Amino acid sequence: MSDMYVSTLGAPVLEHPNVTLLRDGYTAFAKGDMGFIRGLLADDVVHRVPGHGPLCGVYRTPEEVLGLYVRLFELSGGTFRAEPYAVMACEEYGTALVHTYAERRGRVLDGRSVDLFHIRDGRITEIRTLAEDQYADEAFWS
Repeated sequence: MSDMYVSTLGAPVLEHPNVTLLRDGYTAFAKGDMGFIRGLLADDVVHRVPGHGPLCGVYRTPEEVLGLYVRLFELSGGTFRAEPYAVMACEEYGTALVHTYAERRGRVLDGRSVDLFHIRDGRITEIRTLAEDQYADEAFWS
């Protein structure tokens, strides 16, 4: 994906650095590059996954957040994907609309979610993941 976009007036526009940061994070996630992702996370990062399923909860350190991501891959036999189809960001906040896909125990998860980010000094301090169909998501991972 190019860093250059065209405004409605036809002038080239650079992508906000935090959009690039988030896109790079999803690319690293797709490659399983947890070292790169670790570099994006602030030491006081918090990832909140609301609900009552086995993956729901509050992950309070980079290691816990990375552990969640590893668990997604393990539980899905490596089939889990989170592919953003829209990413927006400003100095402090970011949002990604994400298509999620996984296979597990003969079932398929094919849904959408929203990831909300708080960003400070070029590092992610907070993530909130909101599934479009929380009940289907929880049932899939249970």
